[in-house]
Amino acid sequence: MDRSSMGNAKISGLEADLNLRATDYSIATSLFYPTYLLFQPLSNWCLKRFGACKWLPTLTLLWGGVITAQAFASNRTQLFLCRVLLGIPEAGYNSGAIYLISYWYPKAQVTRRVSIFYTGTAIGTLIAGPIALGLTKLNHGFLHSWHTIFFVEGIATMAWALVMFVMVPSYPDEAWVLKSAERAALVTKLSAEKQQAGRRQINTRRFVRCLFNPTMFLISLILLFCNVPLNTIMLFGPQVVRDMGFTQAEAQGMQALPGLCGFFGIVLVNWSLPLFGTHYLNIIFNAFVVTIGGVIMLCTANAGAQMFALCMFGFGSFGILGLAPGWLATNVASNVTLGSAAASVLLICGGSGGIIASNIYRNWDSPRYILGHSVNMAAGICMVVLALAVRWNMGRINRQKEDNPQDISFLSNEDIEELEERHPGFRFVY
Repeated sequence: MDRSSMGNAKISGLEADLNLRATDYSIATSLFYPTYLLFQPLSNWCLKRFGACKWLPTLTLLWGGVITAQAFASNRTQLFLCRVLLGIPEAGYNSGAIYLISYWYPKAQVTRRVSIFYTGTAIGTLIAGPIALGLTKLNHGFLHSWHTIFFVEGIATMAWALVMFVMVPSYPDEAWVLKSAERAALVTKLSAEKQQAGRRQINTRRFVRCLFNPTMFLISLILLFCNVPLNTIMLFGPQVVRDMGFTQAEAQGMQALPGLCGFFGIVLVNWSLPLFGTHYLNIIFNAFVVTIGGVIMLCTANAGAQMFALCMFGFGSFGILGLAPGWLATNVASNVTLGSAAASVLLICGGSGGIIASNIYRNWDSPRYILGHSVNMAAGICMVVLALAVRWNMGRINRQKEDNPQDISFLSNEDIEELEERHPGFRFVY
């Protein structure tokens, strides 16, 4: 909800109360990303070192503390500092959760589980506007207007972090919610796919080399471009809707519509994945939806048509958000080194898309926002091209392994484990 809350705070008086200049809001939203990107690899290392049961709740607790502090910001410097600090705990949460899912579920179920995880983002966008509308009506001491949004959000997050310390296990055989027979069956199933590799230590040399794996990098670029329309909705949705001619209250309430469409987008990809039979065709479809939304935004100033286009941004971008991370996790689930590198690069690229989105909806471009809508349209086109490139590269590698089988019988078990995605039996999932 944080990014959506920033958008709602902006139209609730954040800029006026903190005496922000025309570009300061974009700077504030952008400052979140340097620490978010920088701490990705370190946070993934800490996840392996301390375990998900300790690390993820700790990140959640710290995140809630920073958001609560942001409610007390009284000038631009304090707001900027909070945004910088917020990137540190958030850096490891998404990548850590995706990595955790990848060795908790069989490969065939990873994409669906990651998609379910990301429905939280869609739901957060859906409810952020209506909740902000209610919270900004409260006035109690310092708690008024936009301050209330961050204060309540931070306190609720810290409370949930305490629950996570009790409930979140690191590995399937430690899951207290499962019976012993269920734990044994799950471990046996995962062992058959080598997903218990998650307990092996990361090979530092291979980690550096895996950072430049072409398949992983191309899928991560899809998430980069996906995050442009996604962050447009969360960071600037209320502003864009208000500038269509609606009031502040109407804009906050109507922000729920793109979030609702995004939720349906994620739910639909879970249903359509077996129908299409492939990840890349689903991504191409959703990318076309984003592209058409950008075209509509550029071609008309009609409020109804633009609201429909904003909903298309939500549907397409959230749909891809539910696909791309799961697609990558499916193809690295049994590879501990590649999996760790993939989680880092995926979130780094996603954060880079957020930086782009933070700077394309400038105050002086209101109300048409030609630059922002053009960049979103271009992002949709790029995702189509990248999905086709990933499919071609995966097919090429799979065909090479089928046409030129390799004998690895002379290798030791340790050497075979080191092969990871280079194993002759490994096949990419489209």
